[in-house]
Amino acid sequence: MTAKDGLRENIRAALLDNIGLKILSLLCALGIYAFIHGAENAQRTFSVSVVSIMPPESANRQLMTQIPNEVKVTLRGSRTQLDDLRSDDLGTLQLNLRSGRETNIDLKPSMFRVPTGVQIEEVQPPAIELRWDDVVEREIPVQIARTGEPAPTFAVKGVIGSEPKVVRARGARSIVDVMQYARAAPFDVTGLTEGVYRRPLPLDKPPKLVNYDVESVIATVEIARELAKKEFANLRVEVVGLPRAVTTPPTVKVRLVGSNEDVNAVSPESLVPRVEPKSSGADLSKPGSAYLDVLLEVPHVKVVVDPPKVLVKW
Repeated sequence: MTAKDGLRENIRAALLDNIGLKILSLLCALGIYAFIHGAENAQRTFSVSVVSIMPPESANRQLMTQIPNEVKVTLRGSRTQLDDLRSDDLGTLQLNLRSGRETNIDLKPSMFRVPTGVQIEEVQPPAIELRWDDVVEREIPVQIARTGEPAPTFAVKGVIGSEPKVVRARGARSIVDVMQYARAAPFDVTGLTEGVYRRPLPLDKPPKLVNYDVESVIATVEIARELAKKEFANLRVEVVGLPRAVTTPPTVKVRLVGSNEDVNAVSPESLVPRVEPKSSGADLSKPGSAYLDVLLEVPHVKVVVDPPKVLVKW
């Protein structure tokens, strides 16, 4: 037998002689290793969901701070236990906030469910700070803006109406008390001619933590012919029936308001302001005086005389 054959025989004997005993020894070694390392203390961090029980609506309390959806819990225990543990096994963290008065909640280990032999090393965050506000209701006026322009020679008359004119806002006092109006979508008047138009318009979303009692309003807008204005100064006042009577002041200023066509059709020569002493009931048989209204009519046009009365002496 050569040296090489002898070496091969020795290796074979080392591997195969008493193979059963050798396999048993290997299994025992593996078991001891697993036992020793499985029993070692270890740490793992789990996420635990947070469930909040809020106050009833009748309490009129509003939570102003954000509660975390989950907290982090660091556990210490055997590696075997921690490796088999899942976040669902820890359940949920329930916060009882029914009173609406809690301002600070300390997160204690007793609030969590953990298996026997496992300890809670740390909770993050260790506490939850809360801020509350009273819930109030208040009427807020509706504001409707306008967009676009009516057809030529037409204009929007007055302001855009709203039904209802106010909405009830309900929410945290610190927000509701400073609200000035509830804004609706703008009313588009592009190309509209004479008439009254009504449209439903949605309200813009209210601020966070506030609700409106309605989601839309009915807006009304009136379109009329665009008015023109024209002034005539120093028009002499005529005294009807008393040619020698005089007025103080002797002239007045006249302002006309109406459609472009009607106003522009009026010439200064056609405007004759007048007073009528006989119609006033004054005694004209002897000298006298009286303050009388200045009269002037123009078809389809509004007439404003300045001053509206003059002193007439006869």
